[in-house]
This record gives sequence, C-alpha cells and structure tokens, in this order.
Amino acid sequence: MRSALRVFSVVLGLLVVGCQESTVGPPGPRGPRGPAGDPAVSSFVVDFDVSEAAVNGLFVSSAFDAPELSPSVVETGMVTAYVREQGTWTALPYTYGVESPDLPAVDYTVTLGYAYEVDFVEVFYEVSTPAAIDALSDQTIKVVVLDGRASSYANVNWSDYSAVAERFGLSN
Repeated sequence: MRSALRVFSVVLGLLVVGCQESTVGPPGPRGPRGPAGDPAVSSFVVDFDVSEAAVNGLFVSSAFDAPELSPSVVETGMVTAYVREQGTWTALPYTYGVESPDLPAVDYTVTLGYAYEVDFVEVFYEVSTPAAIDALSDQTIKVVVLDGRASSYANVNWSDYSAVAERFGLSN
C-alpha cells in the first residue's frame, strides 16, 4: 500500500504542476499603456464664394458641411484653417488693412476667419465698415482636422501649413 500511495502522490504532484498557469488561455491583466501614436489628421478645401454668402451687418459668412468634424474632434481635437495668400497658406484668422489710393492710411480692415461645430465649418469675413463688403473676394480655404488629443501636439507649428503638412503627410 505504501508504494501505491507513493505512486498516487507522484501522479498527483505531476497533475498539479501541469495545471499551473500557462501562456495559452484567457487573457491576463492589461499591461502598461504604450506610446501614443499620431492621431487621425485630414484636410479638405472649401470655396468661399462671397456672392453666395449671407450678409449680417459687418459679417459675410458661409457654412459648409464637414462630416470630418466629429464630436471627438470638437471635444478633444483641433481644427485649423488656412487661406492661400500671396503664394503661401496663411493661418486664419487673417486681418489686413486696405489703404485709400489717395491717402496712405488704412481706410478699413478686413478679417477672414472661421468657426466650427460638429459636422460643419463656417468661413466669414468681418469688416470694419459696410462699404468694405463690396471689395471682398472669393477665397479657397484649406481646413485641417486633428482627431486626437490636441494638447499632445503643442510642439507643432500650427500657424505654418507647410510644417503641418510635412508633419502629418498632408498634400499641398
């Protein structure tokens, strides 16, 4: 009987050792978070046609559908816009003064800006005098959308479209 007990003990020991946790089976606890990757960054163009824009006092604006502007973009991401000015993409808002040909002084100022919400972006002119509205011109606006944690990209020069395009692989 002693030898049978010994054999039973050895078999039981082997079974216990064989039943220890293995690497195959249900997942264990999560490990530490890995390094952050780049967020989803995209861009699109809107054509701001002044003749089709709404005029409200000193504001001239148009709204554009933008399905890229999801709730997560609006809550934690970022939206920037640029206008093609004198051969380069210039960050909005962009303000300039218009001088009279007769007098070297600024007659009025014009600001081109943008606003956004979920699913749309609005482009607008704000002028300092109603007479300036007749001098406004159509513009092509490039909108860049960062769907990720914007605060993680504070080191990107967002005012320079070339730097943004290079950093995130966007087309000019």
